[in-house]
Amino acid sequence: MGRVGRRIAFATSAALPDSTADDRLVVDALRSRGVEAIPAVWDSSDVPWASFGMTIVRSTWDYQHRCAEFLRWVDRVASGCPLWNPASTIRWNHDKRYLIDLLGAGHAVVPTERVVHGSTVTLRSLERARGWDAVVVKPAIGAGGHNVQRFGPAEIAEGEAHLARLLQAGDALVQPFLEAGRELGERSLVFLGGTFSHAVEHPPAGSGDRKVPRPLIPSRSDIERAGRIVAGVSPVPLYARLDFLPDGQGAWLLGELELIEPELFFRCSPGAADHFADLIVRKLAVP
Repeated sequence: MGRVGRRIAFATSAALPDSTADDRLVVDALRSRGVEAIPAVWDSSDVPWASFGMTIVRSTWDYQHRCAEFLRWVDRVASGCPLWNPASTIRWNHDKRYLIDLLGAGHAVVPTERVVHGSTVTLRSLERARGWDAVVVKPAIGAGGHNVQRFGPAEIAEGEAHLARLLQAGDALVQPFLEAGRELGERSLVFLGGTFSHAVEHPPAGSGDRKVPRPLIPSRSDIERAGRIVAGVSPVPLYARLDFLPDGQGAWLLGELELIEPELFFRCSPGAADHFADLIVRKLAVP
């Protein structure tokens, strides 16, 4: 591994110029392995991306607000150094229509209706056709819960207005609101190098620690089911986070497959940051 190969970039946002505390665990692990991981703001004109042995997209948590610009940056960086996850994966994953692809492939995914930009489809017609009482309406391109809203039966007018606003800017998704999530919360499974690493659960709203993930030991069947989803991604992703919601009948449905800039909860799994660092070092050693 040459001099350039020992310097990699962790792409981040201007709001997080030093990366996240979670990712700094990986930075420390890489340093102990002789690799310098440098946080670099993705939209800064001062970053010499081609000088790095690798760029890993980490906390670019503002990309959805300037998606076209971000995708141009992705292509530019990928032309000068290895990018993980790769540009093809990012382009597929940045638009939540990938959920439709996964549904078509037979995976257990939260039911999803895509409404295309400029459509005159109404929320009421979708609810009647699918038998949904409460729904979640969100932009097809989005992150961090931005513009994601829930509407119950008595809020149909507000829901129609929200859907109309989203359709002025782009496509939108409509999904049923899974009531069981109020009691059971959500869970996230993290895969590193295509292999299950660790999992966390997110307490339900109102539990007092909504934003504090807790370590979780998922069942073998849940790991295998998540693994089949990850196995369908080519090339094998360096990192993947799968977020699941309860359907109220004992099953967990995929809500998001995060392949761009997910938080990976290294702090919840001793050894996970070291494992990720080892994967990165091995990739750097491959010509």
